[in-house]
Amino acid sequence: MTLSSGKAFRLGRIINPDTNRSVSVAFDHGLDVGPMPGITDARGTMAKLVEGGADAVLISPGIARLCQDQLSPKTAPSFIMRMDWTNMWRPLDPMAYEEGRTCLIARVEDAVRLGADAVLSFMFMGYDDPDVEIAEMQKTAELTRACEQYGIPHIIEPMCRGLKSKGKEMDGEYIAFVCRMAVEMGADALKADYSGSAETYRQVVEACPVPILIAGGPKADSPYASYEMVEGAIEAGAAGVLLGRNIIQAPDPAAALRAIRGIVHENMDATSAVQRHLN
Repeated sequence: MTLSSGKAFRLGRIINPDTNRSVSVAFDHGLDVGPMPGITDARGTMAKLVEGGADAVLISPGIARLCQDQLSPKTAPSFIMRMDWTNMWRPLDPMAYEEGRTCLIARVEDAVRLGADAVLSFMFMGYDDPDVEIAEMQKTAELTRACEQYGIPHIIEPMCRGLKSKGKEMDGEYIAFVCRMAVEMGADALKADYSGSAETYRQVVEACPVPILIAGGPKADSPYASYEMVEGAIEAGAAGVLLGRNIIQAPDPAAALRAIRGIVHENMDATSAVQRHLN
């Protein structure tokens, strides 16, 4: 894949050019689900992510402003700006929707002005209403074209989340289907669901000639499950991670980050990484 010089420079701050991999952290949950453990003290959490050596953080425009002084290029992770909002995952039942929608909350020039190295947006597929799905693709296409104009990478987060894909969200075939569509739209990298095993995830990697950073989903039940997930994704050929709850809600987020860096950047197995950094 050939990128413009601006895109290549910025993506090189997110994906380590020495390993061609990335350990990035999703810290944008408050935008969609409100307050939750791990994000209430935004500046405190950001300090832990800096300490742990995150390659990049995914944050909303508001948190970017709040933590601006912590995002110094000399000491801080790269900054990916969340560009859209969804009502898909509201935790308050009376306000929840069975099938959510998305909308843009910022423009590419806003991300450039705030100092972001990339932007990221959802691309939900499988809606029961085809017109809603068409609008989602139009939103994605317009944002991608604007990113080309400004020379900033667009990381697309393609997901099967509509009623037509219910129960298949983590199926490797379905993940590969939506990820390939995102590549064809012009994604420079992907944040994608993980199918649960290296064997089933290889079809996703093989379908996508751009870097894939796996999403973490809900906080893992087992303390070791998230590290085993990272090991499996790297084995399958993923370029790294863009995890959220499994880092920011860990007992020691900085130590969790260091363990994941061991797996991603040093090719350690999950057991060895955990023993070195967490025990």
